[in-house]
Amino acid sequence: MTNDEEWEQRCTGSPPLSGSALIAAADGEADEATLAHLQACPACAARVMHLRALQAYLLRRLYRLHCPSTDTLVDYCQGLLDPRVTAGVSHHLAICPYCAAEVKLLEDGPILAHAVGRRRRTLASNL
Repeated sequence: MTNDEEWEQRCTGSPPLSGSALIAAADGEADEATLAHLQACPACAARVMHLRALQAYLLRRLYRLHCPSTDTLVDYCQGLLDPRVTAGVSHHLAICPYCAAEVKLLEDGPILAHAVGRRRRTLASNL
């Protein structure tokens, strides 16, 4: 017996909620019929809570799966990236609050601010 079949057997409503209805409920997008079912069925309500916990866990573990590495963000702050890569990172920063916060921290931090200032002075003296 699969995990889904176990959940369906515990369901006290009829018919049991589909997986997509349960996921919609976990995402806060359930329709009125699903919400009514969840009010009456402790098993389905528990499954929605389980799905929310799983989503939260995955978000904590994978929230930066497609983000640039910290090394790339440091290089971005120092102006060391190829212009095409810089454009990609800039676009990413516009949509990713996590990386934007990291870049702000890097730019405001004394170590990187000192390094960037030293690099800018060196570049200016070479011109």
